[in-house]
Parts: sequence; structure tokens; C-alpha cells
Amino acid sequence: MLTLDDLDNKIICVLQENARLTNSEIAKTVGSTEPTVRRRVERLLSAGAIKIVAVATPFQLGYRVIAILGLQIDHQHLTQVEEALIAMPEVRFAGVTLGSYDVIAEVWFEDTEQLLTFLHERLSKIPGVQRIESLQVAKMLKYMYDWSAPAGGK
Repeated sequence: MLTLDDLDNKIICVLQENARLTNSEIAKTVGSTEPTVRRRVERLLSAGAIKIVAVATPFQLGYRVIAILGLQIDHQHLTQVEEALIAMPEVRFAGVTLGSYDVIAEVWFEDTEQLLTFLHERLSKIPGVQRIESLQVAKMLKYMYDWSAPAGGK
């Protein structure tokens, strides 16, 4: 596991706000030098601690139906379910969970007909899927990938 110091955290926060800034601009913002920032960013990227990507906002891209799916599965088929979800382009997030559901997934569609087709003709046919609960997002309240606030509110 990569250990992050205060400078690493500052660099990540700046990149989350605007990943298009140059290393020189980041250095000015965080009070460091361009070579140091360049090395730190390269280290964070190489370690897989960060990725520099564009974050899509589904409603603005024409995806009018966003659903959170709770799946209960036969654990003998966990690997099959994981692989099937990973391969489905509609699945934007999937994770094995502890609690009422074995797997949680976020899916995006242009309309409810696509969601229904996905649920009935594709997802329910994956071996091991026993139950699916679909919760359609009616209003997006918060959608971000900012980790700048430490876990636990510290």
C-alpha cells in the first residue's frame, strides 16, 4: 500500500478540481516545485493510486434512467456473476457487499424500456443470480469522486 503525505494529498485534491493543470500550475498551488510535483504525480499514477480521467455526468449525456441494483446470488456462482457484470457496458459500478445484498451495481440507460430489457433478458439469466431489486434514481443529489475529506470525518 502506498503511503501518502500531505503534499501527495494536496496534489490529488488539485487534480480532482482540474486534472488539466500543468505540473507547474499544480506546484504553485500546493507550494512546491515542478520537478517534485512531476515525480509525485508519476509515482501516484505508477502505483495505481490515481487515474486521470474525465468523469461523465449521466443525465447531461442523455442517460435518463439510472438505477441501483441489489443482487442476491448463489455464492457458488460468485465468480461467474462478477465476470458477467464486469463485461456489461451498462454497469458503471459493481461491488461485492456485506449485508442484505451480495452485490450492488449502478446501471445507466436512456429509458426505462432499456432497463426492463436489461433486467429481464440479460441480468436475470446470469447463472447464480437469485433475486434483483432495482431502485431507480429519480433525482441526483450528489455525484462526485472527491476523497479530499478524510474517511470518518477526521
